[in-house]
Amino acid sequence: MKQLIVVLAAVVWLAGCAGTKTAEDQSTLGAGEGAISSGTDGVYSGGGYNPGDASGFNEATGGDFYDNPNYGQNVVGGPNAPAKDRVIYFGFDSASIDSRADAIVNAHAQYLVNNPSASILLEGHTDSRGSRGYNIALGESRAISVLRRLTDMGVSPNQVRIISYGEEKPAVNGFDEEAYKRNRRAVIQY
Repeated sequence: MKQLIVVLAAVVWLAGCAGTKTAEDQSTLGAGEGAISSGTDGVYSGGGYNPGDASGFNEATGGDFYDNPNYGQNVVGGPNAPAKDRVIYFGFDSASIDSRADAIVNAHAQYLVNNPSASILLEGHTDSRGSRGYNIALGESRAISVLRRLTDMGVSPNQVRIISYGEEKPAVNGFDEEAYKRNRRAVIQY
């Protein structure tokens, strides 16, 4: 009985040592291999993240998201691009860029090639299904997929940084297919 009490006390003591995540811990989430391979530390030093600004969907206007037939049409590239033109959506468990998203990537590639001093951060995101580690890796794969497409179009790798947030920064909250579709994305931030 004394051994059980000692073991339980040790478990409680160790659990207390685990601590909690701070905001600083959360800010570097996903700063991994892809960020290193793109030549940065993976930490974005620009403005804060605002899901309503770059989710690719605006409740008030009906917005643009993957199932919308207007997705990928009349695209504007560059830092003044509307939110709908800075989001590349992906299918479930996929990092493949489809033909409709090509227009978005092309518009930003053209802007970056014509403005070599400009730079972007590619944020990789996933829906909430899957483990945290898997989602970080998938988000990174999505950002790398966009990075490869951009560099194939002549963008310098030095103009692009990547980070994966996995499921940590959803565009919309929810656990239905509609929310999942909007959260599987890469976001271009200038």
